[in-house]
Amino acid sequence: MTDEQGALAAAISRVLLADAEIEAAWLGGSLGRGVGDEFSDVDVIALVAEPPAARVGARYTQDVTHIAEPALVTSLYGGRVISVVTMGWQRFDISFVEARDLSRYDAANLVTLFNRGARTPPTSPAAPYQTTPDVVLGLVNEFLRIVGMLLGCVGREEWVLGLAGADILRRLTVDLMLEENGVGPVERGGALRRNPLLTPDQRRDLETLTPVAATRAGLIAANQELAAIFLPRARTLAARTGTAWPTGFEAATKRRLVERLGLSID
Repeated sequence: MTDEQGALAAAISRVLLADAEIEAAWLGGSLGRGVGDEFSDVDVIALVAEPPAARVGARYTQDVTHIAEPALVTSLYGGRVISVVTMGWQRFDISFVEARDLSRYDAANLVTLFNRGARTPPTSPAAPYQTTPDVVLGLVNEFLRIVGMLLGCVGREEWVLGLAGADILRRLTVDLMLEENGVGPVERGGALRRNPLLTPDQRRDLETLTPVAATRAGLIAANQELAAIFLPRARTLAARTGTAWPTGFEAATKRRLVERLGLSID
């Protein structure tokens, strides 16, 4: 944790401790897990003594100047979470939770800032994450569906939407790689850090992708290139996990792409 992050965490803790409606607070996110860096935001979980948590969160949404001077304050999940960007462009989130919510957290991934009660998140067994057939099948079906929708983008000359589709395929490919690596949702954290979670070979495949051009030829090439990375990996992972491959959907998608676009994916 940097000095700036430490000072911000201390300011949040000091303000929450002075609030009689806050029973306890923990540092979470990547900093709480001990894997953060200078670019990590400060995530804090605040246990509200008496629900509803959204009522307490609303007070902080209206005024966080006692923590830091805000440039942007965003209220999320009905006021249960506030996300703040300070004038110095530090970022922090405070999640206001009730006692019933504590089971969603793992004490092993949190650092206690203060606790004036006895309630605390449980410590879960550190079992390694393993993907499931449902997760693998969901990724494969969504990949095939997005590839199939390229027909509409090309037919309507919706090149901007085609670019968005290629971005979704890239994200699905990254998600598949994380499933390959046994990286669960908790370990993934936010969307701003992926390098440590991918192997050198996976990063090379992604980093050497051809930049996508907003043209018919560019989008077809991008879809074909991403499919060449995704589908072989997905078949291997499906075999490893006993996932029933969506043979019919794959065949229908491939047939239509060849017939209408001359695009063959493997």
